[in-house]
Amino acid sequence: MRGEPLLRGLNSVRILIPIILCAAAAASADLVLVGDEAVRVNVPYYGGSGFEAVRCMEVVRKTDGLVAGEITRWEWYGGEPEAATGKFNRFRIRLCHTSRAELAPPYNANFEGRTPTRVFYADPVTVNMEIRKWFGFNLSPSFAYDGTNNLIVEVWWEGDDDRGGYVFTADVPRQTRCLLSSIVNGIRLDGYPNQGKACNYLHYMRLTLSPDAVAPTSLGRVKALYR
Repeated sequence: MRGEPLLRGLNSVRILIPIILCAAAAASADLVLVGDEAVRVNVPYYGGSGFEAVRCMEVVRKTDGLVAGEITRWEWYGGEPEAATGKFNRFRIRLCHTSRAELAPPYNANFEGRTPTRVFYADPVTVNMEIRKWFGFNLSPSFAYDGTNNLIVEVWWEGDDDRGGYVFTADVPRQTRCLLSSIVNGIRLDGYPNQGKACNYLHYMRLTLSPDAVAPTSLGRVKALYR
């Protein structure tokens, strides 16, 4: 009889632990905002005024709110003064880990020997930019962010329908977090396509990230979730 309360407690633990483990394993997607909107700028989704190609590389820092997990979508914020739609040829987005907090020419040096992952490609892609609304792309494949490094995001397109629109930059400190080069009216600017010019702004961006689930290897590990 003395053993009954203990047995009942053990049975309760047997029932409760699987429920906790399931909760720990189920990771929901988070929206990570990079800065707050600041001022509108016409790259990288601007195909007017003679723009024929744009390569734009930026670095998002771990301290911008990144945690380890799968990045499944990347978005930009439509600018003013009017909505716009542009068609871009050979359009791709690439992601890559880096230890760099700022960027410097040439482009490839910022990959630090890593191979960037092409997470989106279309030829062509139609981009709809509404005023102060998010637009973007579902990534395929998704990108496994390691939770330790910073992250390079690169937009690169070649050829357009001479249309496009503005997007917002972020209100982060004015540091060289962007490299940019282009072809305008047949002229290669800023060392297109390999060099790029360092710019002291960063676009206002949003990414969808599913954090890595906590590995339920012990009851102590599970309890840590509820502190």
